[in-house]
Amino acid sequence: MHSELELHVWRLAQQTCDTSAFAQLIKEAVDSYKRAPGLDPLLRLHASQIGLLGTQVLRVVLRQYDIEAGLSENYVEVRSRLKTHIAYHLQWQLMKSGHAIDEMKEDHLGKDLGL
Repeated sequence: MHSELELHVWRLAQQTCDTSAFAQLIKEAVDSYKRAPGLDPLLRLHASQIGLLGTQVLRVVLRQYDIEAGLSENYVEVRSRLKTHIAYHLQWQLMKSGHAIDEMKEDHLGKDLGL
């Protein structure tokens, strides 16, 4: 998923859900993640990118799974595959609820087709 599209997914998911529903979506995404062997890069998701609510909720959920999220309240540190998994989960939920924009639908279809 392109980074701009991914950030739009995060913002739109927060706009279309109340805080508890958004937190539940993040929890479902982390809960459904199956970690592959090895380490992938550690990335920072900044509040300026995914929203303050996004960083706060993600930090709380990661702590519930004993995943270290970094030291600053301005960003959350997460492994790249987990970040991608969460974004696609949010994107799928937006599609199911009818809130996804065309670009999100095309991106998801491309992923399903292996493009």
